[in-house]
Amino acid sequence: MKRYLAVATITIYLGALSWGIFSHTFAVGNVAHPAMYYVVWDMFCGWSGYECRQHLIAQGESGQYYKLNPAPWGEFRAFGPADRIDYDSFAAHSQNIARNILRNTEHEPIQRVFLVEENWSKRYNIPDYLWSMKFEEEKESYSYYHTRMIYNSECEPIESRMGWASAIHSKQLETDPRLAKMRNKAKPFYAVTPYSQTPVQSTNSIPAYATDGILPASYQQTQ
Repeated sequence: MKRYLAVATITIYLGALSWGIFSHTFAVGNVAHPAMYYVVWDMFCGWSGYECRQHLIAQGESGQYYKLNPAPWGEFRAFGPADRIDYDSFAAHSQNIARNILRNTEHEPIQRVFLVEENWSKRYNIPDYLWSMKFEEEKESYSYYHTRMIYNSECEPIESRMGWASAIHSKQLETDPRLAKMRNKAKPFYAVTPYSQTPVQSTNSIPAYATDGILPASYQQTQ
């Protein structure tokens, strides 16, 4: 009996491990159920030093901009101050959220909808009394704004860009001579990635006409 239990335990463990690696590699059912959190390969990766908030901005035919979130009927906040849309780090559901808000509100015809990321260092989340004990500098939080997605009037994606942290990383690889030299010496490798119909990502600034209410630069530097 003990032997059968041992064999069953080993079989279940290896089966779950194999399924987790397969699911993560080929993106098959990796987010199908909360229980997948315990078997996918990278369950603890992806922590960032930056706090991120996402803003949906609609542009009307008149050129006026409208902030779509938080929704007029309120937002669902599962934990802390972050809204539901802020948990969508891959921008997979922002178009549905924007479409639902536009469908249930009165407004002029909409031309485009922008998903704008706001990022700031998480150290500025420290309470004021702890900040004064830990840092000598004055607490002045600075946010970086980055256009992540652009949708048409039907909330269908027409342009997709990398998240702010990934875009900054890519820009550093392109502009840092030392990193560029290391990249040129690197050996090629093969990677298995799931097929996606998402538009090609870009790190360029948003169009010149979209300057009222949305910062036109993908990158901003402090003085």
